Amino acid sequence: MRRSGLPTAARGFSLVEVLVALIIVSVGLLGIAKMQALLIADSGVSRVRALVALEASSLAASMHANLDYWASAPNPTTVTVNPANSPAVSASDAALSSGISAAVGNAQACESTVVSYCTPANMAGYDLVQWGQAMKSLLPSATSTINCQDANLQVYCTITIAWTENIANATAQEQGSTALQNQSYQLVVSP
Repeated sequence: MRRSGLPTAARGFSLVEVLVALIIVSVGLLGIAKMQALLIADSGVSRVRALVALEASSLAASMHANLDYWASAPNPTTVTVNPANSPAVSASDAALSSGISAAVGNAQACESTVVSYCTPANMAGYDLVQWGQAMKSLLPSATSTINCQDANLQVYCTITIAWTENIANATAQEQGSTALQNQSYQLVVSP
């Protein structure tokens, strides 16, 4: 009895075909893994940028709450927040500098238990010291400047936060290096 069957070419996959298919699938999976790694790195960068924007808005809210100082700040007033320096917060205005010194020396400064101690400049100094500590915990290497100027009888303050972030991109990864990029965020406030 003779078997009638399929020709030998149509019986199934050869080992070479299976290996080629396996290589194609592996390359595709590696590409997907690399894309996912880049997306995770980008979401970390986005998180930091969002937190910087929130911190700048937090300082703007403190400025709005203390209109007695910020709306009449001397023209120009510059405040520098740099965690690497000592003191971390410095100001060009003498009243604000003394408020900053009082806040650094007294952890309870301008809290509800010592309200009689607080002048508007002391409150602004306290807010800046607290904000500087929050920025230091968020981005230890970030520097911030607040420049206030009187323009047409209206005070405008520009909050600038600068930091260096590690950018993950396909080109840098292919070259085996990391790409550090300087970033800055600016917020203009009219207290």
